[in-house]
Amino acid sequence: MLTAPNRLRRREDFAIIYAKGDRYHGKYLKLRVYNTKNLEAQVQIGIVVSKKFSKKAVVRNRIRRQLREIFRTFLPQLNQVVNQGFQIVITVVTVSSIPNYSELQEDLTNLLNKAQVLQSDYSETMINN
Repeated sequence: MLTAPNRLRRREDFAIIYAKGDRYHGKYLKLRVYNTKNLEAQVQIGIVVSKKFSKKAVVRNRIRRQLREIFRTFLPQLNQVVNQGFQIVITVVTVSSIPNYSELQEDLTNLLNKAQVLQSDYSETMINN
């Protein structure tokens, strides 16, 4: 579970990130990153899984839990590397099959590397484990 300071909750925050954030696309995920340039702020993360992905709430919630857990493992590294108040929104893309945990972790790691938010040496060790 992500701690309260690391969660995006407000509609206004999501709107700003969607309007001004940089976009990155992966196989299963879309990543939007917005730099608030606030040196005291922590990394904040929002996860969006729409009903287009799955009509079943059980499936959507499972994907959310998996993504939160992946981010929780990355969080110390994100706070150390970024340290600039990045806000990140992850949107799950509709695909024919539901991705498993390792596929989500690999896709998210690649996207965070593309966005230059995660150090590559840390992400390689996470994928290999």
